[in-house]
Amino acid sequence: MSSMGSRRAAGFTLIEVAVALTILGWVMGSALYMVQQYADERVRLRQQFYSAQVSWNHLVEHYQDAEKWTEKNQKSKRSVKGIDTQGGQDWRWELEVKEAMGNDLYRYQVDVGLPDSDRKSAGLFVYLVVKKR
Repeated sequence: MSSMGSRRAAGFTLIEVAVALTILGWVMGSALYMVQQYADERVRLRQQFYSAQVSWNHLVEHYQDAEKWTEKNQKSKRSVKGIDTQGGQDWRWELEVKEAMGNDLYRYQVDVGLPDSDRKSAGLFVYLVVKKR
């Protein structure tokens, strides 16, 4: 009898295994959550980049007009809203021109969003001095 009492069983108890599996589950769940957050943020940044690119393209066109780098007939064909493709996706854009304080100073603002949404993804503006020809 004394030999049976002094001998100890090797291995883990059921409670130790359950605690270890619970901790492993929390770690794996947290890791998967972080990967999902990274993927979501990557998609959001991609959309923001391409929508800002559409905004800049239209602001640069009007800057070129203000500096008189384009011909007069090209300026008259410019629209104030439309749909552009950037990064393999369509983007709805709209230009708003407002007179600002000062002589010949105008505020050009381009808002860009997805065509099926009213929410804008980017909105950029610039002040330009536009002298009449």
